Amino acid sequence: MARTQVKRHGWIGRLFFTDLLAGLRLTLGYMFGKTITHHYPDYEKWIPYQRHRGHHFMNTNDQGEVNCVACELCSKICPCDCITVIPFETEKGDRRPKVFDIDLARCLYCGLCEDACPADAIKLGQEYEVATTNRATLVVHLEDLIAAPRKATNGGKVLPARLDPEGGLRSVTRLGTEAVGQDWWSRIRKGK
Repeated sequence: MARTQVKRHGWIGRLFFTDLLAGLRLTLGYMFGKTITHHYPDYEKWIPYQRHRGHHFMNTNDQGEVNCVACELCSKICPCDCITVIPFETEKGDRRPKVFDIDLARCLYCGLCEDACPADAIKLGQEYEVATTNRATLVVHLEDLIAAPRKATNGGKVLPARLDPEGGLRSVTRLGTEAVGQDWWSRIRKGK
């Protein structure tokens, strides 16, 4: 964990409230600075950074089989008990999941399932649009996890998009390519 340096002010700093004035200066700088507005979801969509923990996805091998060996470590380590794994054995003697369900309504997106997986099967992607009005659609099955989008390589960008009203769970469609877009973090004035 990174440690930050803390300036220690003596009695003169406490007498003239230098910490308070520095905080007010920063606040007023943002208050009277340029406003940044994202036109989400009508015209643009933010692509999260690589480290973002969003919707789960399942890795597969070259033959198209799931990497999961149904060891159930992810369901055991999950603090909110939202992962259900039922194993079965194939004719080759390999152990695979018969049922692999994740209840996203209960999920904390903590990443413990990703850390516990010895086969590098389950990962947390960058999809953050999982809002719905039907709780039954928040239970994600194995087929949905295999088809879920992977991590994007161009994280931190705002790309052109459009709203698709009949899109269901993923109603925002990206229009831009990886070269198009802007880094939203560079548009924010950094305080010193």
